[in-house]
Amino acid sequence: MARQHRLDEIDLRILKRLQLDARVSNVKLAEAVHLSPSACLERTKALEASGVISRYIAEFDLAKISSSVMLLVEVTLENHREADFEKFLVAIRGREEVLECFKIGGRIDYLLRVICRDIAHYNELSDFMSRGDLGVEKFHGHIVLAVDKTFEGYPLDLLIKPTRGRPA
Repeated sequence: MARQHRLDEIDLRILKRLQLDARVSNVKLAEAVHLSPSACLERTKALEASGVISRYIAEFDLAKISSSVMLLVEVTLENHREADFEKFLVAIRGREEVLECFKIGGRIDYLLRVICRDIAHYNELSDFMSRGDLGVEKFHGHIVLAVDKTFEGYPLDLLIKPTRGRPA
């Protein structure tokens, strides 16, 4: 498990504001969290340096630029040796259409979030995954018909109890 960093209320306000709009200027961010711009920049840089903030990305509406089909794919491996998992993960990391890969407990080993041009593209991916050399026993896709709730940031107030004052 990754080392957890102690965050105070100001750090949490910075994180909450940045996950709503990572392009916010430092001046506007400082205003929102009630700090001077220099103190806000210092804290933001410290959050980046510690790895708490790991990257900034742009979110956009894919439907406005491309037709596509999204799927959630269940994967079960034939064997469960460390080498089998690693072989599968090397293959998955090389596939751009695999957006996310979650190793999970239960009746399946992995849950993938996949984006494809169309069903024929998904069929190509399915054929690739089902070849015997990757050790996949079952590969079962579920087409996403609608996204009824999108990721809007982590519920930090629910998950993290802030420390009092500046963390050490």
